[in-house]
Amino acid sequence: MRYEKQRAVKSFGEKTQQALSASTIAIVGCGALGSLQSMLLSRMGVGALRIADGDRVTLSNIHRQLLFSEKDVVENQFKVNAARRELARCNSEVGVTTMAKFITPENIQEFIRGAAVVLDATDDIQTRYLINDSCLQAGIPWIYTGVAGTGGLIMTVLPGEGACLRCLYPEPPEHGSSANCLTCGILPTTVAMAVPLQITQALKILTGEAEAGTLIQFDTIEPQLRKLKVHALSGCLCSVKSRPEGR
Repeated sequence: MRYEKQRAVKSFGEKTQQALSASTIAIVGCGALGSLQSMLLSRMGVGALRIADGDRVTLSNIHRQLLFSEKDVVENQFKVNAARRELARCNSEVGVTTMAKFITPENIQEFIRGAAVVLDATDDIQTRYLINDSCLQAGIPWIYTGVAGTGGLIMTVLPGEGACLRCLYPEPPEHGSSANCLTCGILPTTVAMAVPLQITQALKILTGEAEAGTLIQFDTIEPQLRKLKVHALSGCLCSVKSRPEGR
């Protein structure tokens, strides 16, 4: 009964529900993106979630990071600890594993091992390149999502089947030069538009319907949605077919 309304959607149905319920999804970051990602996935019945973030909840987080409250600020809670508590209230059947640390080259492989999909919920470009390279090596699909101000970008990366982050941005931008929440601010409505699009792409990955190298560009103030194709660069690691690890 819990999931009957989403199963009744023709493009979702029992096939997607079963694929979601059998999957582990890893989320790198537990801020605005990660909060909403984990909340939606939990309510929709994902099999298990892994969430990594070394930040604590601050007052400036509350306007857009929907899992947290003023009480978490007063208690100086780690975001992942507060998230685990709230997610258990959403759906006690979902297994949630958290790591109160930032993702690094030393811990990322263990964190993503066995995941069906990795979701980008960070605001740090260097971490995104780390996610990209590690997922390609492990043969695990991931979804890049960058938001700032009123717009954002989402791209599905399928190892061995299309473009990756390095095809979109061959050279990492200098630190502090790329648009992010610190340089451009962020509206809660921007996050609220990005995450459902990202989650939908994750569902397509789980059912084998995802399109490799698909870039979605959106804006909330001047409502528009553009879908573009990013082509893999010759010799890029993404063009090498990797073997998934234990999924």
